Amino acid sequence: VHIGNGSGRVWISEDLQGNPTGIGISLTENALNSLPGNMASWVLYPPAHGATQFYKHIAIDWNPMGHEPMAIYGIPHFDFHFYTISNDDRMMIGPNDSTQFANAPAAQYVPPMYVQIPGGVPMMGAHWIDVTSPELNGALFTKTFIWGSYDGDFIFWEPMITRDYLLSHPHDEVSLNQPSAFQHDGWYPTKYAVDFDGNAYNIALTGLAFQH
Repeated sequence: VHIGNGSGRVWISEDLQGNPTGIGISLTENALNSLPGNMASWVLYPPAHGATQFYKHIAIDWNPMGHEPMAIYGIPHFDFHFYTISNDDRMMIGPNDSTQFANAPAAQYVPPMYVQIPGGVPMMGAHWIDVTSPELNGALFTKTFIWGSYDGDFIFWEPMITRDYLLSHPHDEVSLNQPSAFQHDGWYPTKYAVDFDGNAYNIALTGLAFQH
């Protein structure tokens, strides 16, 4: 897809046995230039074959003014949503779905230190944050990792990353808190990575492990 003066694409890495090891988004260097002055979104679809079918689509949201709470997240940033539901199902999540937003996954499916933010976002779901994240403890927001649920199911994973942090050309991989159980068979991330390879910015769910 065209983003800014560049483009974004989705990719999947595999091992020699064909098992997925990572799924990510690559933004060309020029994609960070001439971004829209208003909120914008792009949807990408990964190759639908073999073990990669767990992830149905990826939505990139650009927030030029940041979003609430503005004291923490009021910085220009991207939300990279990796969804395990279809784009059609996601688009049906409405602003009045308070019952579905409040219906939290069972405790064994929630990673340690994560808490649910009250309410939910249309066409996204309810958001869960790591209370130990640096930006929630006095540090400047650069990157963070969010889980998302709807009607009792976790449906997305979301690296949230500022434009300024990407422009710093990071080479970072962060281990993720793991729940004690998983709701559905699939390839779950054990880490996420934010990396500049000299040509593109790569934002990825890595260390994929099959859980059932």
